[in-house]
Amino acid sequence: MKLDPNKSIFEYRVRPIYQALTVLAIIALVCGIAQLAIMAGWFSPKIYFPYVVTFSFLLFYALGNCLLSFAEDNQTKYWTESIISYVGLSTLGAGLAYLMSGLTIGEAASFKWIFFVFTFGYVILLTIMRSMRKIVKFAQREDSRLRGE
Repeated sequence: MKLDPNKSIFEYRVRPIYQALTVLAIIALVCGIAQLAIMAGWFSPKIYFPYVVTFSFLLFYALGNCLLSFAEDNQTKYWTESIISYVGLSTLGAGLAYLMSGLTIGEAASFKWIFFVFTFGYVILLTIMRSMRKIVKFAQREDSRLRGE
């Protein structure tokens, strides 16, 4: 995808699965670099550090995904793909964090509750964005109708 400096972020159409795969690759890269830094003795984070990375990027995915939803014409399909991609990303991300830390999500401090809050917040944010898009489309139609266009 070529980036156009004159194009708004709301005009790019990136499928949710590609967003999720990109974020998963970034999670793996950051966790891998952190693991190498730990083995080299450069820093010693808490044992649940991979969960911090995973949930940070999960939140990044949620926000980016909601912003990019404005460009899509078929909101129902986008919504479905977004939720499925979120579930896949969170499952694979948590699995990667488990492999890196050796802790289950229940053992890693309060990350089980953070996951619940992020998931609930993501669905609410996606709903708000979808509603905002409908309101904007309605306002644009009414404006065109009033102008006689």
